[in-house]
Amino acid sequence: MKKIYSIIIVLTLMILALPLPLSAMEYQHKLDVKNMQFSWTIEGDLIHVRLSAKTTGWVGIGFDPENAMQGANIIIGAVKDGAFKIEDHYGDRKRGHSNDEELGGKNDVINPSGTEEDGVTTISFTLPLNTGDKYDKPINAEGTSLVMLAYGAGKDSFKNRHPYRTVWEVNYSTGENKKIK
Repeated sequence: MKKIYSIIIVLTLMILALPLPLSAMEYQHKLDVKNMQFSWTIEGDLIHVRLSAKTTGWVGIGFDPENAMQGANIIIGAVKDGAFKIEDHYGDRKRGHSNDEELGGKNDVINPSGTEEDGVTTISFTLPLNTGDKYDKPINAEGTSLVMLAYGAGKDSFKNRHPYRTVWEVNYSTGENKKIK
């Protein structure tokens, strides 16, 4: 009998030690914009992100763009038939982006997940604040940075143009934000 109780206690402790999936995580900050929501938490040298939009197409975020999309670290994701895909891209031109891996960089997304329910696509992921990848700029956790949010309408192809895009200035530590475009 003692052995059974010991096993139950060990199993319970193991279950409690498992990390929560990012989709179940409580985020410290949230930005609601036209049919989109960007939620995030800074934890040490990581940023945990959840991005949702009222679309059955893709959703994307660009960290620190310089000129339209150019220079941004772009994370884009979609869900099709219950399976999600999330890619790490770089804004290699004013009006376009390419997959980091195709450019010789790496996919720095950690713990990716995605769902599509009732016409809303949601992706969750974690990124190191400084990936060391030449196609990613360090994310400034303390000051303000630009963030670009966008979604595609109805199609999951990352090559489809967005019907909606906005740019905000965000302080990732405090949650303060201001619309730029």
